[in-house]
Amino acid sequence: MATLFTFGPSHYCEKARWALDLAAVRYREVRWAPGPHLLSARRLAPRSLVPILCHSKTIIQGSGRITDWAEASGGMNWRSGASSAEKAEIAELEAWADDALGVAVRRLIYAASLGTESRAVAAALFRGAIWWQRPLAPLMWPISRRAIMRGLRATAEDIPDARAALERELDHLDRLVSGQNRFLVGDHLGRADIAVASLLSPIIFPAEHPVYGTLRPWQAQRRIMEAYRDRPCVHWTAALYRDFRRPPRDDAAAFPG
Repeated sequence: MATLFTFGPSHYCEKARWALDLAAVRYREVRWAPGPHLLSARRLAPRSLVPILCHSKTIIQGSGRITDWAEASGGMNWRSGASSAEKAEIAELEAWADDALGVAVRRLIYAASLGTESRAVAAALFRGAIWWQRPLAPLMWPISRRAIMRGLRATAEDIPDARAALERELDHLDRLVSGQNRFLVGDHLGRADIAVASLLSPIIFPAEHPVYGTLRPWQAQRRIMEAYRDRPCVHWTAALYRDFRRPPRDDAAAFPG
């Protein structure tokens, strides 16, 4: 059985988790806490980012590479029957979701939350983490919090820019999903759909999400959700979760990693 190391609430980890589930890959999930995870991650892989998948002697780091592995090793080929042009479109959409949409979602939520609701953020990030990291994570939180704010440019002063950046990406996605088939490319659920829906999920909290489905959002999170709830891309994502995602598996808290 494979092991998937995650930050439970990370939307990038959700992308890997959903891909493995759809491909019927058997795995166990081990959740880490930001900060104490550093030593564990660097023992396994070159970088500290999650998700990391371990299978036998194979180590795969990053949601895109894990999706590649799931596609090759599991029971689903999301590009089956796709033309060369469609495969290129899928790759372009997944790259956009990883490099633009997911980054913008994460940055706004952190910028809006870390200055005023730091305790709520910390509690959400640490719940469900492996036992030995839970007592260390609060001790490291002041350092971790500053590193997140500095590294992602996610301070209160950054909120207007972060909001504008996210809304540009949401405008683009609204255009993609308005007036077309329910899937981004082709006539069945594919990699692009999984990537985009996973990375948008923190501003929706779909009931079917294995982590977000059981979390009551805090004030800053709730304001963001309310601001965008009527967008076409939000309704599109909620429908994908309703129709293609498993019900919640546990009661872990949620926050984008």
